[in-house]
Amino acid sequence: MKSIVIFCLLLATVGCKTQKNLEKSKNDVNTKTMLTAAIGKINAPSDPFTVKSVLVDGNKLFIAIQYSGGCEKHTFQFIGSSVIAKSLPPIRAVQLVHTANGDACKKLIEETLEIDISTLAYKPEAGSIIYLNLEGWAERIPYTFE
Repeated sequence: MKSIVIFCLLLATVGCKTQKNLEKSKNDVNTKTMLTAAIGKINAPSDPFTVKSVLVDGNKLFIAIQYSGGCEKHTFQFIGSSVIAKSLPPIRAVQLVHTANGDACKKLIEETLEIDISTLAYKPEAGSIIYLNLEGWAERIPYTFE
């Protein structure tokens, strides 16, 4: 009888620990990083990542990405070309630069980047439209300055 009670207590302890680890890993999977877009030279070297989805909401761009790592701090930059294609509406090439800081770990990280893209507007006037051509994303991203 005593061994059954000890076994039940051990099982409850392990179960609680497993639940805490599960909750922690859920939080790690979808973190949010906030950035501000900058105008500069694109085609900078970048560590690998995959763009999973893109959404514009007002003057914010939300990019869901996936990359491997987990042992070092990863950083990101969002750069817009200073050159704008003369089309209607105009088009600006943009690049997301990922710096993994030599992280060789293999954990799959999913992260959502929230980027203030107001500096990438064609004109800083309400209703000004421009397309953003993001490297690694097949479709142009329509952006209307608000």
